Formats: sequence, C-alpha cells, structure tokens
Amino acid sequence: MLRVFFLVILSSFSYALFGQDVFELSGSITDEEQNGLTDVVIIEDDKTIGFSNSNGTYRISLKANVRHVLIFSYQLSSKQIVLEPQKAGVQVVRNLTFRTTVELPTAGVQHKRFREKVSVITMDPHISVEFPSVQFEDVLTKVGLGVTQAGGELSSAYNVRGGNFDENLIYVNGIEIFRPFLVRSGQQEGLSFINPDMTENVSFSAGGFEARYGDKMSSVLDVQYIDPKKFGAGANLSFMGVSAYAHDISKDRRFSYNVGVRYRTNQYLLNSLDVQGSYNPNFTDIQSLLSYRLNSKLRMSWLSSYARNNFRLEPESRSTSFGTVQNALRLFVAFGGAELTRYETFVNGLTFTYQPNDSNRIEWISSTYTSRQLEYFTIEGAYRLDELENNLGSDDFGESRLTLGLGYFINHARNKLDIRVHNHQVKGTHYRGSSTFEWGAMMQFDQMEDRLREWNYNDSSGYNVARGRSDTAIYLDDVLRTNIELTGVRTSGFLQWTHILDQHNDMRVNVGIRGNYWNVNEQFVFSPRGQLSFKPNKRYNDRIYSKITEPRLRDSLLRKDWLLKVAAGLYAQPPFYRELRDLSGVLNLNLRAQKAVHFVFGGDMLFTAWNRPFRFIGEVYHKQLYDLVPYFLDNVRIRYDALNNSKGHSSGLDLRVNGEFIKDLESWVNISFLSTRERITYTDASGVQQNTGNIRRPTDQRFHGSILFRDELKTDPSVKMHLNLVFGTGLPYYFNGPYRYEERFGIPAYRRVDIGFSKELIDFSKKLTERRLSGLQSFWISLEVFNLLQVNNTISYIWVEDLNNNLYGVPNYLTGRRLNLKLLVKI
Repeated sequence: MLRVFFLVILSSFSYALFGQDVFELSGSITDEEQNGLTDVVIIEDDKTIGFSNSNGTYRISLKANVRHVLIFSYQLSSKQIVLEPQKAGVQVVRNLTFRTTVELPTAGVQHKRFREKVSVITMDPHISVEFPSVQFEDVLTKVGLGVTQAGGELSSAYNVRGGNFDENLIYVNGIEIFRPFLVRSGQQEGLSFINPDMTENVSFSAGGFEARYGDKMSSVLDVQYIDPKKFGAGANLSFMGVSAYAHDISKDRRFSYNVGVRYRTNQYLLNSLDVQGSYNPNFTDIQSLLSYRLNSKLRMSWLSSYARNNFRLEPESRSTSFGTVQNALRLFVAFGGAELTRYETFVNGLTFTYQPNDSNRIEWISSTYTSRQLEYFTIEGAYRLDELENNLGSDDFGESRLTLGLGYFINHARNKLDIRVHNHQVKGTHYRGSSTFEWGAMMQFDQMEDRLREWNYNDSSGYNVARGRSDTAIYLDDVLRTNIELTGVRTSGFLQWTHILDQHNDMRVNVGIRGNYWNVNEQFVFSPRGQLSFKPNKRYNDRIYSKITEPRLRDSLLRKDWLLKVAAGLYAQPPFYRELRDLSGVLNLNLRAQKAVHFVFGGDMLFTAWNRPFRFIGEVYHKQLYDLVPYFLDNVRIRYDALNNSKGHSSGLDLRVNGEFIKDLESWVNISFLSTRERITYTDASGVQQNTGNIRRPTDQRFHGSILFRDELKTDPSVKMHLNLVFGTGLPYYFNGPYRYEERFGIPAYRRVDIGFSKELIDFSKKLTERRLSGLQSFWISLEVFNLLQVNNTISYIWVEDLNNNLYGVPNYLTGRRLNLKLLVKI
C-alpha cells in the first residue's frame, strides 16, 4: 500500500514539457540584498506564463523567431523585458533586481510591502531579545493571532484559539519538536527549544493551515534557522544567564555553520515566589546547523541539539495570603524534603535537498528525537490555615486571629519516561506555469517507556483524610504504580496544489488533502483543507503606490490595500502518548483521533497614519470540535481522561494593528475575543450516564489584550524603551473526579506589565571608536523590570481542609517583581 502511494506521487510529478520550435529564458530575481524572490509573476499578453521558484530563479520556454515583451511583476513593482526574435534551442539569461520597499517621501519611512500567505503571519525572531521576556514564545503571545500564555512567564507553553498546548505543531527546519512531558510547573521547564539568536524566519498560523503541515488541531509554528551568507556572532549576558552564537560561510560558498550555546538559571526569578527555599535550576543547550553543498543540484544539512535541564528545590516554608478584605486568610507551610526534575534531550536531523532544475525540488529528512525525563520528589509539609485580623484600627491588623485548620501531607514520586521518535519523510515541489504542486510522505516510529511510582498522603488535624472510610488504616491518595511500554508506527502523506486564478486581483487558491494512519488504534483519517485569498483593490493600489501622494491618505476605507482570505478544513489529531494515559495510569489504546473543522475569514490591510506605515489584521473563526478527550490543567501539567466522550466548539475574533506609532519604531496591539465550550458525557459514581451540558473548556479566556510598544528619547535616540502589557480575563479551573464536570472554581484575571530601557553604549559615528572596535556592529546595555506592578497572578490552586472539613483553594502565584540587567554584543 505504501509503495503504491509513493509510486503514484512520484510518477505524477515526473513529467516535463518539451518543444522543438522554442528557446529557453532563465535567470535569477533578487531584492536589494541579493535574496531570491519567490512567486515573481511572468506575464505575456496579459497571460501568466511562469513564476520564480523558492530560490528566486526561473526558467520558461518561449516560441522561437518571434519578438516577446515580458512583464515581471512582484507585489507593487513590475519590470519589462523585450526579447528580439531568437533561434530555436538557444538559451537566454536575464537577471532582475526588485526593490522590496516603497519610500514615503513625506515621512522618510520604509514601508514593507511583503504580504503573507493565507492564514499565516510572520514575525521577527529578535523581538524576544529586545523586549523583556523569559521565553521566545512569550513574545508570540503578543504578536501572533489568538495566542495566550498557558503556564505563565517561565513556560514555553501557549494556547491558540481555545486549544491546549498539546495541540500546537512546532517545526524547526522541517523537523517536528516536542515539549517535555513530565514537568508540572513552568519553573521546571527550562529553555525553549527555539534559539532566537540562530533564527532567521518565523511564520505562524492560528488555524486553517495548509495540508503540508502535520496532524494537530490548533496551530503551526514554523521556524527556519539562519542560512549564513556572511560572518556574524554575538553574545548576551544577564542576571538569568548567558548565550552566544556564531555563523559563517566558507570562501567557496559550499560549507556553512550556525552554532548557538545557552545557559540559563531562573533562580533570581524564583526567589520572588511564595515558596522559600534553596532553588537550583540549571538549563543548558547547544545547537548547530551545518550545511554543505555537494554539487550544484544537491545539498545536505545537519541540525543537532543537546539540552540538559536540571531543576532542584529544597523547600523550607511558604506563606500565602488570599481571600477578600472581609475574609482574609493565610496559609503557612513548613516543608521538608526535596524535589529533582531532570530531562536530557537529543535532536538530530539530516536533510538532503535535490533540485535537478528550476521546476522541481525534492527533500529527504531523517530525524531522531530522544529524551530521558525523570521526576523525583519526596516532600512533607505541616500547614496552618489562619483567619487574619481585618480591622484597620486594630494593632493586630493583618495578623492571625483564629486558626481554622492544621494538617500534614507527604507527596512522593519516582517517575521516569524515555521517549524515542524516529522520523523519515520525503517532500517534493513542482512548479508549472502559475501552479505549484507539493507532495510528501512520512513514516514515524515511536517508542515510550514510562515508569510511574507516585502517591500522596494527607492528614488533617491529626486524622488521615479518608472520606467515607471509618477504619484506622492509613490511606494513600492518587496512587500510581505502573510500567508502560508502547511502540507504534505512524504513516502519513499529503498532496496540495497552489494556483493563481487571477493576476489582476492576485487571487490565489490552495487545496490539499492529508492522510494519517497509526497502527496502534488502527485508525485512518483524511484531512481535506483549502485556502483562498485575493486583493480586491490591487489595480487601484498598484497605480497609487507607483506615485504616493497626499490624496491617497484621504481615500475611503474600502479603497485601501486589502488582502481578503478565507480558509476551511478538517484537522485530525491522533493521540501521541499523554492523551492515552488516564488518571490511574492505564492506557486506552482504542482512543481515536480528536477532530476539528476550521472556518476562518480574515482581512489584511496596509494603510498610513500620521504619514507612517501601519498594518491591520483581523480574523473571525469558528471551530467545530468532536471526539474530544476531556482534560484538566494543573499549572502546566495536563491530565487526560483518555476517552473520546466530549464535543464542543471554539469561536472568536482576533484583531491586530502594528506599525510605527513612533517614527521608525514598530509596535503591536493585539485584541482577542473567544468562546470555547464542550459537552462531556460521563458515568457518575452510581453508574448512571450523565451529560454536563455546555460548560466552559479549561482554556476559555473570553478576552485577551496585549501591547508591545517601543519609544525613544528625542534628544538621544540611542536610549529606547520597550513596554510589554498584557491583560486576560479569568479562566475556569477544574479538578479531577466529579469536580471536573462542574463550573465551580475559576482563576482570576491575568495582569502584567514588563518594561525595559536600553542604551547603545558605542557611537559608531565616531571614527576613533570604530577603528578601535573594528568589526563590532552594536553594543547595548538593557535594564528590565519584570512584573512592574507586582501583581499576584494565579496559575493554579492547592486544597487544604479546616477543622470542620471545609475545603479552601489556596492560589499558587507566578513570579513577582524583579530587575534584570542585560548586555548585548553583536559582531
């Protein structure tokens, strides 16, 4: 079956066009920086006859002995080539260079004219270095559409349009990247895999993405590391660690390298948490991308990564105040014991790229992901729950006036998880006229070995908590003791076609289908997908932008430079491992793929305000969800029921405006509205089947807004300010057991402000400085303030019991206010 699939795909793209009375025209098309331009349209007699490929080269056949007038059109620019009659069989070369910016004379600003694909936005990876942030993904939640943080500022987890963080695809140079599985909190997580110092391009889709992307329900983050064209290096030193990178290409332009090293410790940030003790977090990774061009048609590259993340904590005490002014409470816990979380991860990917001609491209990728994760802890604690004096006139205001409860607990675990994933895939691209055909096939081998040894002991006021039991035995809660081995083979493939339907309105269509089979649950799923985009005012705006004048700024909204887009498709997500394991540690190998049907409609508008460039993006979406696996969240630990007993929906609106609110400095404003609900069918304690009705999903954040804002001193532009502001409404909070099916509790609204001030220490306008520090591009110092307003944001709850067996939810807060000093050097 698989062989036949491969043969059909290869044979369908193995043809070529030949002619006897033709000659060949070829060449390269680049921008001002000699980067190849993709999808430059070649037109003759108002008909599209060809395109440039992903490398910026083109090759077309033209009728011999005839004069030709060709138009090369790229976005808002066009160039004309006149070819006098040529003899049959000759080869003619014409190279072109396009300007990819349009100058606004009244403002003196460069207005970027690049427009993304349907349902895809791009972002500058270096924003995460400029703005105050702990993880690369933190900036994605402010720039991407519909993205919210999932585990606080220390975690790389993020949610997209009502999905959880297990529903997001992450690729680095075509290799899928996996998150750690055992971590329970963001403080244990360590470094994100993505190294922004090594990154060149980042594209993100929040839904309705193409068939060439894999089998997840929510989003795709596609990262491309730098393919060096010249030498570059730099370093970053701060209170939280150090990083360094270097990249270069050989003199013969055949070999290149891109290497990055990072070390980080979050100890400084963790000391602001309620839990006081000895924190020892150490996170290290080294990554490299090595490339070698074997000949003019064949190139190989090797991406490798080693990450070692250690988190050790010896807690001593915790004091958390919570409640209201009328009912102020405080929990004090004295701890003993320690916890250790460690995971080592190896990623290796070998890629061969074969391009026999400008019309065809084939890529083979073989990759391995190996991770050993362990979680050891034995922590005991004795707690006291107090009611606080709330009388402002009392000398004991804020002190304990009544003890509500006393208790003791032990949490114990010795868990190990080994994961090995071997992936082999082949992808091909064929360019023909105004069409692009893409195909691919993949085979993946998964192997998991999971050893669980976990239990909790709870004692309240001298009594072992054992609800419904009256004997004197000691009872342990949440006991897990399993040894699990799972192996599986996944096969998948896709076909997709992209075509320009109408050059005058730049109308493009992309349709594709994806198939996936997993031998464990023996399920085969099809995923048809499609996108359509067009520019209704392209002819008008092409004329306007060829000569920008003041009346353009007074045009109506309907005549602006709009790109309208619509996307729809079925997105099936087969279970990986975590979804298969229920709360008792048992695997459900018959679990089916979760499914989502996406409908997305969006608009992308370029406009000017205050004589400066701006861009507006808006998308409205609806996702119909079925065969869902219910889950609940505890910090960044996600626990599944391992049953396909839920269905639901996600609907919302995402809006973004970015541009030069301050001249020459880009800023972003994002606003999102969301409603996501589900209906769970379950069996209660008496064996009767029940239905929850439409309840909020754990990621149902109704409103989320963020601002990334840049400014500078007028008197000294080398001094800049970077502001990061986030607000998100509250989330529902669920527990296991019967509490999962009722909306009883919630997490309060998330509010956070981070601010950074940077100063360029070296003025390169001084010739003496430039001579002394030859080769140095920039040298900056930055002072950052995390959580400027010292807001106590809640990430999860722990439960304690008073003397009357009443339960209280005590919030676990995220990090408080901290300063960070950072030095950045770029060579």
